[in-house]
Formats: sequence, C-alpha cells, structure tokens
Amino acid sequence: MVVDLSKDETGSGYRFEIVASKDGQHFVRFVASNGETMARTETYASKASAKNAIESLKKNGPGAEVVDA
Repeated sequence: MVVDLSKDETGSGYRFEIVASKDGQHFVRFVASNGETMARTETYASKASAKNAIESLKKNGPGAEVVDA
C-alpha cells in the first residue's frame, strides 16, 4: 500500500508513506503494521521521484544482498 501523507491520506498495516518535508521536497518511509518506521529514503525534489523510489524498492529489494558491516 502507498499512502500519500501530503494529501492527508491514511493507512494501516505495512505501507510506504510519501511525506512532504519542510522544504517542499518529498521522502518515503516504509512503516510496519505497528506504526514504527522501518526505513526512510533520501529526500527528492519531486513527488514523482519519491514514487519511482517506491517502485525501485519493490522491484529490487527482494533480491538485494544483505551486508552485515
């Protein structure tokens, strides 16, 4: 599920949230069903770029290498 908080949308369960930052840029949070943020992206100048980040995470995340530093 993708929730656009900049449009006052709400959601529950595991979800991606698009958030407007104070300077008008956007970032994405991946939130667990208990409401805790699990991951946050960098900020993007446009909301479209934030949406692209979500699609990239969905596509590339499942096969990504785990590095334990």
